[in-house]
Amino acid sequence: MKIKTIHISGFGRWSDLTLTDLADFQAFFGQNEAGKSTLKAFILGVFFGYKARASQKYEPRSGAAYGGYLDLEISQQTYRIQRMNRTQSELTVVNLADGQALADGEEFLTQLFGPLSRVDYEQIFAFDAKDLQLVNQLTGPDLEKHLLTYTQPRASKWLAWATDQQKEGSQLFTKQKTGKRPLNLASQAYQHQQESRFDLAQSLSQYLEKGNQVEGLQKQIAGQDQQLAVTKEQLITARDLLSYWELYQEALALEAAGADGGQQVNRSQQKISAADQEQLKQLALQLDWLNQQLEEANERRAKLKDSQLTSLNQAEVMAVLEKLTETSQSLKGVLGQIHSADRQVEKFKQQFRGRAPEPLNTADFRLLQEQNYWLGGAAASGVLLIGSFFLRLALPVEVLLAAATFVAGYLAKGHHDRVAAVMAPFAPWDKETILAGQYAATLAQDAKKLSRDLGRQTQRLASQISHHLNQIDAKRFTHLHESMEDNYQDLLAAVDQASQLYGLDPAVGLKRRVEKDHVADLEHQLYQERDQVQAQIQKILQENRLTSLGQLSTALAKQNDRDKNDQRLADLYQQIGADRRQRLVKYRNRPALEKAVTDLVENQKRLEFAQDQANQQVQALQVDQAALVSETQFQDLTQAVANRAARLTEDFGRYLEKSLLPALIQTIFNGQDQALSSRVQDQAGTYLQRLTLGHYPKMQITEKQVQVFDRNNQSFTLAELSTGAADQAYLAVRLALITSLQLTEGLPILVDDAFVNFDENRQAEVLSLLQDLAQDRQVLFWTFTGQQVADQQINLGEING
Repeated sequence: MKIKTIHISGFGRWSDLTLTDLADFQAFFGQNEAGKSTLKAFILGVFFGYKARASQKYEPRSGAAYGGYLDLEISQQTYRIQRMNRTQSELTVVNLADGQALADGEEFLTQLFGPLSRVDYEQIFAFDAKDLQLVNQLTGPDLEKHLLTYTQPRASKWLAWATDQQKEGSQLFTKQKTGKRPLNLASQAYQHQQESRFDLAQSLSQYLEKGNQVEGLQKQIAGQDQQLAVTKEQLITARDLLSYWELYQEALALEAAGADGGQQVNRSQQKISAADQEQLKQLALQLDWLNQQLEEANERRAKLKDSQLTSLNQAEVMAVLEKLTETSQSLKGVLGQIHSADRQVEKFKQQFRGRAPEPLNTADFRLLQEQNYWLGGAAASGVLLIGSFFLRLALPVEVLLAAATFVAGYLAKGHHDRVAAVMAPFAPWDKETILAGQYAATLAQDAKKLSRDLGRQTQRLASQISHHLNQIDAKRFTHLHESMEDNYQDLLAAVDQASQLYGLDPAVGLKRRVEKDHVADLEHQLYQERDQVQAQIQKILQENRLTSLGQLSTALAKQNDRDKNDQRLADLYQQIGADRRQRLVKYRNRPALEKAVTDLVENQKRLEFAQDQANQQVQALQVDQAALVSETQFQDLTQAVANRAARLTEDFGRYLEKSLLPALIQTIFNGQDQALSSRVQDQAGTYLQRLTLGHYPKMQITEKQVQVFDRNNQSFTLAELSTGAADQAYLAVRLALITSLQLTEGLPILVDDAFVNFDENRQAEVLSLLQDLAQDRQVLFWTFTGQQVADQQINLGEING
């Protein structure tokens, strides 16, 4: 789980604050009162709800709405968790992928944080300088019990209960009539049990033998590490080759097709130069333009040919032109009316799914206005029929009511079917809209009839225009009679053309002859230019061993294909690389490469399993070895335990409670948290070795005792450690518990100025450890020092809260 965005609407000093793109190891810098603790409290409030008392402390100073949201990346999906209001907070969880809000946000958070409550989260994942101050205030046994609760988190509440029994246990310290204290007797009995256990320890020779076995296994593990590293590197290489297999096959196919990837081998084909291509392109465009100009000149010359003149004289022509003008104006008016009527019909038709319906007749109109009374009668008869069953009326009465119900239902259905048949053409209109729209239907029907009538009138007018045009020039306008029913605009254009050709301009003939001569000269010039262009094209084609532009297109297409294949092959060569190509040649096909990957995976699993087995043997031997001491070491350890027990009895007066009661509770929970405790012990030892720069390479945690071992394998209890070493042991256990808990998500670690009392070297080492942990889970680190502790650091002092 990773916090990607923090948005605070209002919380303490912060208002309308948005922090985006938070890093895996994100540092927040700010002096005192910069709002660092407020930001941390806001994150915990969104996760677990705002505390009732503390929420007043964070009332927004600006008066903004209380609360805000966090954007979390969970299992490759992004969720927005928003919690607003102080007293009765409103929780909303939205999946930003689809924008859908989850039905139960609290259940989502419960599943996300697993068994952890807010207190658990603060005690494990969120810590600050106060935690280390508490460590310094605790005595050795108190700190020991405190750390044991971290390794056995489910038994922590029972251990807390054991502490609450302190007062009852302290009564055991009062002297009895015998003059002896019961706790002393219990301590002596406990000591005798410890001495008896150590009496069963094996000799020093066994200790040395197990040491030799451990050394041999560690050498074996070192060799397995080398083999595993080589196998992993080979597996990475094989998987990389597999990812490039398809590109490699494509390159082989291009090579087989003749592509050389820029090597310029086996190139017998003549290549058309770019200059020739460009020149041919320009000449082809010029040739097309000349042909187009020639075509237009031919059309103009054909139009200028002397057509068959009319046999009418000038006065008769003018009379016919006047009739044409009058008739064409009438045709334009009628066409406008038809267009208006058709547009009215089309507008009415667009309201329906099918064609435009006809207006209702009187019977259908009344049918839609009537109520389906038979439906009410059927319902009433049905109710009476049901009542007759309950009242147990006579059988004839029940039969009569059943028949009445059936008849009424049949008539009601018939009425409904008739209404549906009447309404069907008007879909999707409802009954009320149909009744109200009958006027519009009637208007549409009238417009449709008007369009048909006007259509017949346009045909008459068109026939008259065609007749008059044939009177003037039958040869020119004879084709218009065939298409006048399809396009009346051609007729109107012909009227305009006739007015221009045979109108009042007496100089039309002379003008046409001059224009005809000009067009002839232009045609001659265009033919000459076309011949010159064709000659240039033919010359370039012959130089390139081509006979036509069609062959040029084919040759260019083939040449472009070769160039594309060559470029693609060159790109593939560069993308795959020479080294990969040499490795890929060794494999016949993809299955062979996939088998190699599978074999390497199996080999890696085998080596990892063997290494795990060897590590378990080493751990087992080390545990056995820790229980073996020499005779002198045994006597010294026995005396030290006795002295420690006496001091605990005299100094705190709670030895029995702290020794036996937690041990009893641990016995009750024995086996439940053993796996987690073992993981915490192993990981805590690793972290302690790193934090102490190798001074204490191992930590051993039993049911009731925490011991650390130095480089000489000499053991120390927490009470015997320095303040700094105790801090580091506490921090190692806290971080080990975080990395050992098996939760559904890796929860963020919140660290607020927790190492202000560490010296420079210890701060550097713990920051390095946190940065390593940030590779698996997000770490949010608040600090008041200006030292750059992370790649991405936000200066809260520069933000206006």
